[in-house]
Amino acid sequence: MSDGEGGKKSGYRLEYATSARAKCKGPKPCAGTTITKGELRFGSLVDFRGHTNFAWRHWGCVTAKILSNAKANFSEASELDGYEELKPEDQAKIDKAWEDGKVADEDIPESARKPEGEAGGDDDEGKPKKKRAPAKPRGKKKADDEDGDEEEVKEKPKRTRKAPAKVRFFFWRVWRIWD
Repeated sequence: MSDGEGGKKSGYRLEYATSARAKCKGPKPCAGTTITKGELRFGSLVDFRGHTNFAWRHWGCVTAKILSNAKANFSEASELDGYEELKPEDQAKIDKAWEDGKVADEDIPESARKPEGEAGGDDDEGKPKKKRAPAKPRGKKKADDEDGDEEEVKEKPKRTRKAPAKVRFFFWRVWRIWD
Protein backbone atom coordinates (compact mmCIF):
# COMPACT_ATOMS: atom_id res chain seq x y z
CA MET A 1 0.00 0.00 0.00
CA SER A 2 1.64 3.22 -1.08
CA ASP A 3 1.06 6.71 0.24
CA GLY A 4 -1.37 7.60 -2.54
CA GLU A 5 -3.78 4.72 -1.87
CA GLY A 6 -6.81 5.03 0.37
CA GLY A 7 -6.82 3.98 3.99
CA LYS A 8 -6.31 5.59 7.36
CA LYS A 9 -2.58 4.81 7.62
CA SER A 10 -2.94 4.37 11.36
CA GLY A 11 0.03 2.03 11.71
CA TYR A 12 -1.94 -1.22 11.94
CA ARG A 13 -4.37 -2.87 9.53
CA LEU A 14 -6.61 -5.94 9.58
CA GLU A 15 -7.82 -7.50 6.34
CA TYR A 16 -8.23 -10.69 4.36
CA ALA A 17 -5.29 -11.51 2.08
CA THR A 18 -6.08 -10.46 -1.48
CA SER A 19 -3.51 -12.87 -2.94
CA ALA A 20 -1.08 -15.53 -1.75
CA ARG A 21 2.03 -13.41 -2.37
CA ALA A 22 2.56 -11.93 1.10
CA LYS A 23 4.97 -13.66 3.48
CA CYS A 24 4.43 -13.84 7.22
CA LYS A 25 6.79 -11.73 9.31
CA GLY A 26 5.79 -13.51 12.51
CA PRO A 27 7.81 -15.57 15.00
CA LYS A 28 10.51 -17.93 13.83
CA PRO A 29 8.77 -21.20 12.90
CA CYS A 30 6.26 -19.33 10.75
CA ALA A 31 8.40 -16.47 9.40
CA GLY A 32 8.56 -16.56 5.61
CA THR A 33 5.55 -18.82 5.01
CA THR A 34 2.92 -17.53 2.62
CA ILE A 35 -0.36 -16.11 3.83
CA THR A 36 -3.01 -17.83 1.69
CA LYS A 37 -5.64 -15.88 -0.19
CA GLY A 38 -8.65 -14.98 1.95
CA GLU A 39 -6.88 -15.63 5.26
CA LEU A 40 -7.14 -13.03 8.04
CA ARG A 41 -3.89 -11.07 8.35
CA PHE A 42 -2.52 -8.27 10.49
CA GLY A 43 -0.29 -5.56 9.06
CA SER A 44 2.15 -3.23 10.77
CA LEU A 45 3.09 -0.09 8.89
CA VAL A 46 6.82 0.12 8.13
CA ASP A 47 8.82 2.86 6.47
CA PHE A 48 11.71 1.75 4.26
CA ARG A 49 13.74 4.35 2.42
CA GLY A 50 10.87 6.80 2.24
CA HIS A 51 8.26 4.25 1.11
CA THR A 52 5.62 3.06 3.53
CA ASN A 53 4.27 -0.46 3.33
CA PHE A 54 2.76 -3.09 5.58
CA ALA A 55 4.66 -6.01 7.09
CA TRP A 56 2.03 -8.75 7.15
CA ARG A 57 1.63 -11.68 9.52
CA HIS A 58 -1.04 -14.30 10.09
CA TRP A 59 -3.58 -13.23 12.71
CA GLY A 60 -2.35 -16.11 14.85
CA CYS A 61 1.26 -14.87 14.62
CA VAL A 62 0.44 -11.57 16.34
CA THR A 63 2.37 -11.46 19.62
CA ALA A 64 1.27 -10.04 22.95
CA LYS A 65 3.86 -7.26 22.52
CA ILE A 66 2.27 -6.16 19.23
CA LEU A 67 -1.17 -6.14 20.82
CA SER A 68 0.10 -4.05 23.73
CA ASN A 69 1.65 -1.57 21.28
CA ALA A 70 -1.64 -1.34 19.40
CA LYS A 71 -3.51 -0.83 22.70
CA ALA A 72 -1.20 2.09 23.47
CA ASN A 73 -2.37 3.80 20.25
CA PHE A 74 -6.05 2.80 20.29
CA SER A 75 -8.55 2.42 23.11
CA GLU A 76 -10.66 -0.25 21.33
CA ALA A 77 -10.02 -2.91 18.70
CA SER A 78 -12.79 -1.44 16.55
CA GLU A 79 -10.58 1.62 15.93
CA LEU A 80 -8.06 -0.48 13.97
CA ASP A 81 -7.99 0.13 10.23
CA GLY A 82 -10.00 -2.48 8.32
CA TYR A 83 -11.93 -3.74 11.35
CA GLU A 84 -15.32 -2.76 9.87
CA GLU A 85 -14.79 -4.87 6.71
CA LEU A 86 -14.22 -8.10 8.67
CA LYS A 87 -16.77 -10.87 9.24
CA PRO A 88 -18.52 -10.75 12.64
CA GLU A 89 -16.87 -13.99 13.83
CA ASP A 90 -13.41 -12.55 13.04
CA GLN A 91 -14.33 -9.32 14.79
CA ALA A 92 -15.24 -11.40 17.85
CA LYS A 93 -11.79 -13.13 17.69
CA ILE A 94 -10.06 -9.77 17.59
CA ASP A 95 -12.14 -8.35 20.44
CA LYS A 96 -11.37 -11.39 22.60
CA ALA A 97 -7.64 -11.14 21.86
CA TRP A 98 -7.78 -7.41 22.63
CA GLU A 99 -9.29 -8.12 26.05
CA ASP A 100 -7.00 -11.08 26.85
CA GLY A 101 -3.84 -9.39 25.59
CA LYS A 102 -2.93 -12.38 23.42
CA VAL A 103 -4.28 -14.32 20.45
CA ALA A 104 -6.22 -17.50 21.25
CA ASP A 105 -4.34 -20.78 20.77
CA GLU A 106 -6.86 -22.08 18.23
CA ASP A 107 -6.07 -19.09 15.97
CA ILE A 108 -2.36 -19.90 15.75
CA PRO A 109 -1.60 -21.51 12.34
CA GLU A 110 0.13 -24.90 12.10
CA SER A 111 3.14 -23.26 10.45
CA ALA A 112 3.70 -21.21 13.62
CA ARG A 113 3.64 -24.19 15.98
CA LYS A 114 6.92 -25.80 17.02
CA PRO A 115 7.49 -29.45 16.02
CA GLU A 116 6.66 -32.03 18.70
CA GLY A 117 10.35 -32.73 19.38
CA GLU A 118 10.80 -29.11 20.38
CA ALA A 119 7.49 -28.80 22.25
CA GLY A 120 9.17 -29.65 25.56
CA GLY A 121 11.87 -27.08 24.84
CA ASP A 122 10.17 -24.52 27.07
CA ASP A 123 11.63 -26.25 30.16
CA ASP A 124 15.17 -25.60 28.92
CA GLU A 125 14.75 -21.82 28.62
CA GLY A 126 16.17 -21.11 32.09
CA LYS A 127 19.09 -23.50 31.68
CA PRO A 128 22.34 -22.27 30.13
CA LYS A 129 23.42 -23.83 26.87
CA LYS A 130 26.09 -26.50 26.90
CA LYS A 131 29.63 -25.20 26.62
CA ARG A 132 32.42 -26.75 24.63
CA ALA A 133 35.24 -28.57 26.32
CA PRO A 134 38.34 -26.43 26.93
CA ALA A 135 41.06 -26.67 24.32
CA LYS A 136 43.86 -29.11 25.05
CA PRO A 137 47.25 -27.50 25.68
CA ARG A 138 49.74 -27.89 22.88
CA GLY A 139 53.28 -28.94 23.41
CA LYS A 140 54.94 -32.23 24.19
CA LYS A 141 52.45 -35.03 24.29
CA LYS A 142 52.71 -38.50 25.76
CA ALA A 143 51.36 -41.48 23.89
CA ASP A 144 50.60 -44.94 25.24
CA ASP A 145 52.22 -47.88 23.46
CA GLU A 146 50.61 -51.26 23.27
CA ASP A 147 52.97 -52.43 26.03
CA GLY A 148 51.83 -49.69 28.35
CA ASP A 149 55.18 -47.86 28.13
CA GLU A 150 54.94 -44.14 27.83
CA GLU A 151 57.09 -42.39 25.30
CA GLU A 152 57.46 -38.75 24.62
CA VAL A 153 56.24 -37.83 21.21
CA LYS A 154 58.63 -35.39 19.61
CA GLU A 155 57.13 -32.19 18.42
CA LYS A 156 57.68 -31.38 14.78
CA PRO A 157 60.13 -28.56 14.24
CA LYS A 158 58.56 -25.35 13.08
CA ARG A 159 59.08 -24.53 9.45
CA THR A 160 61.16 -21.49 8.75
CA ARG A 161 60.06 -19.21 6.02
CA LYS A 162 62.32 -18.58 3.10
CA ALA A 163 63.24 -15.04 2.28
CA PRO A 164 61.68 -13.62 -0.87
CA ALA A 165 63.57 -14.17 -4.12
CA LYS A 166 64.67 -10.53 -4.45
CA VAL A 167 66.28 -10.57 -1.01
CA ARG A 168 68.06 -13.88 -1.69
CA PHE A 169 69.42 -12.56 -4.96
CA PHE A 170 70.66 -9.38 -3.28
CA PHE A 171 72.54 -11.32 -0.58
CA TRP A 172 73.95 -13.76 -3.13
CA ARG A 173 75.30 -10.86 -5.19
CA VAL A 174 76.77 -9.10 -2.14
CA TRP A 175 78.37 -12.34 -0.99
CA ARG A 176 79.91 -12.87 -4.43
CA ILE A 177 81.40 -9.38 -4.45
CA TRP A 178 83.05 -9.87 -1.02
CA ASP A 179 84.74 -13.14 -2.04
